[in-house]
Amino acid sequence: MDFVSRHATSSSADQHHPSSSAVETALPPARPVTVASGPAVPEEPEYLARYMVVKHSWRGRYKRILCISTSAITTLDPATLAVTNSYDVLVTTRGGAGSGPGTEGRGKFKAIKLSSRYRVSILTELHLLRLGKLDQVAEFQVLHLRRRNSQWVPYKLKVTAVGVELIEANSGNTRWCLDFRDMDSPAVILLADKYGKRSTDQEGFLLCPLYGRKIKAFTAGSGTTNSTIIAHLIKMARSLVGLLLTVDSSQSLTVADFLKQRAKQAVGGDETPHGEWSVTRLRSPAHGTANLLGLGITIGPKGGLGEHGDSVSRQLVLHGFAD
Repeated sequence: MDFVSRHATSSSADQHHPSSSAVETALPPARPVTVASGPAVPEEPEYLARYMVVKHSWRGRYKRILCISTSAITTLDPATLAVTNSYDVLVTTRGGAGSGPGTEGRGKFKAIKLSSRYRVSILTELHLLRLGKLDQVAEFQVLHLRRRNSQWVPYKLKVTAVGVELIEANSGNTRWCLDFRDMDSPAVILLADKYGKRSTDQEGFLLCPLYGRKIKAFTAGSGTTNSTIIAHLIKMARSLVGLLLTVDSSQSLTVADFLKQRAKQAVGGDETPHGEWSVTRLRSPAHGTANLLGLGITIGPKGGLGEHGDSVSRQLVLHGFAD
């Protein structure tokens, strides 16, 4: 993500000027002069994200910096960082090239069309701001495979406009989250039966995250099928954030093979650590997988990040990686 700051640093300029005390001793005393203060400069809002985009209009195509805050969507001229347009954050967005109608400062209602290599992330950020106002949510009864005891445990898998959430059946708490933008390619891997036969509605499927996060195994519960869940995931990702999820059905990976694969991913199993520390990890909701909006994140009542975050004791191990 391209990040641009509107605040220029003055440290280099300060190095070429003497301190105030030096100036006072070099100059004779003078009468105090009252300087008329100009209009107060409005404080820049706290942006959740900034992206480089290209705006398409009847005048042509030109670059803009798209700034997203909790109250407005603002575009800046990258050359001058001057505000060119501002739109209400509750505009309706469409998952094409990245567009949405908004109300400009002159009271005019028009659509803007933007293109960007960060389209999926931009639409995800906008959907996160409007998450409570979206109706495109589906829930499926699923079984989640716990690696430590090799048991299938019932959960609810909620498909939202930005990704999936794993909900505990009894408490209703969110156990795990994964945005569409954070899914790997392939995003879904079909599991085979113990004889190596692949069938969507027999054994289950894997959801594969990016950034080193652990793969999760699921199978459909009562009232649904694996193919129905996967088809809904593909439909939601493509229609709402413009992302085409890929499904890999070529592997003959069984549940036993998956458990062996996960066991090999244990950190530091055969390595000598360089150092170890007892630490406390501050997690966001959903065991640290939920996204939190804004930069001013506070410590919540459970000792974690935000109101529903928690804290857990962990062992921080420093080791070397080898391919």
